[in-house]
Amino acid sequence: MAVNAIAIDGPAASGKSSAAQMLAEAIPGAIHINTGSMYRAAAWKALRLGIDPKNPDPAKLDNMLANTSMRFIPGADGLELEVDGSVPGDALRSSEISAGASAIAAEPAVRAKLVEWQRKMADGALVVMEGRDIGTVVFPDAKYKFFLTASPEARAKRRLLQDGGTPSEEEIAKVAAEIAARDKADSTRAVGPLRQAEDAVLLDNSGMNLQETIDFMLRKIKNKVVLSYRVPYADTDQMGVVYYANYFEYFERFRNELLRETGHTYLELEKEGIAMPVIEANCRYKASARYDDVLDITGCFAEASGVRVKIVCQIFCRGKLLVEGFTVHACVDMKTGRPARPPRFIKELVEAQ
Repeated sequence: MAVNAIAIDGPAASGKSSAAQMLAEAIPGAIHINTGSMYRAAAWKALRLGIDPKNPDPAKLDNMLANTSMRFIPGADGLELEVDGSVPGDALRSSEISAGASAIAAEPAVRAKLVEWQRKMADGALVVMEGRDIGTVVFPDAKYKFFLTASPEARAKRRLLQDGGTPSEEEIAKVAAEIAARDKADSTRAVGPLRQAEDAVLLDNSGMNLQETIDFMLRKIKNKVVLSYRVPYADTDQMGVVYYANYFEYFERFRNELLRETGHTYLELEKEGIAMPVIEANCRYKASARYDDVLDITGCFAEASGVRVKIVCQIFCRGKLLVEGFTVHACVDMKTGRPARPPRFIKELVEAQ
């Protein structure tokens, strides 16, 4: 079942942290959890204990994790990370700590413990959490997932502008090369590699400012509809695998929910004299759904042209795409039996995608 969380992943300097903080501020009741600061805190404490983050002694590292507590508390500029009762603050932002964080994040023991803490932080609240494996490892069932990226050059320029001054082309090229190398290391590491979740919305914000990025994300969140459905035994064969024809029934269940979320139902459309029979259905199978799986079914109105409406649909289980497809509907005037134009609200939803 979808977890009430917003997962934002992406490479270094893609604007994840700024976007996550601003997005949380724009959504009533949401809190921002900066997972990067947690890994920096782990490196900070390791160095204070004489543990090398790049080559830690396993026993010392396990002991450190067993005797560490982290939580986010209200601060002057939003939530601050408290480690063992104290707030490291700016001490976490040094280049030494950043390098140590990248190294210690690759340690399986550290990754496992911090993921455990991060999941607990989502209990009872809508969290906006950013990192490199939030949508794939921490919250594979997150209701909303985004993958932010930008060209190495755009990210390099942003990073240099944060330091003040006007960067030269040579400086941008140098930092861009460093960022590209970091991308490769992050995406190929054995533990928690950087990768886009199958159900994440990809946003290349190379040519966008922060406000444009936030507006895009808010629009996607507002328009997204997710129907959770637990597979009953009646839907499966004796092997516990869902009958292929049932996916079309799942598409129909979702279409009902999609219409309800817009404030309409099939019955209301029929009262207005509009019928929307299916004239084409397409379903592509990637993996099987099984008995007792909790499926997250999502999609949208994709097209509305002439007299036709196209609805796309995807079915996921724990973030893995199982089935995708679409249905095409003809809009028909029920009184005359002749083709009719799609309802205005559907056209508006298509335009808002």
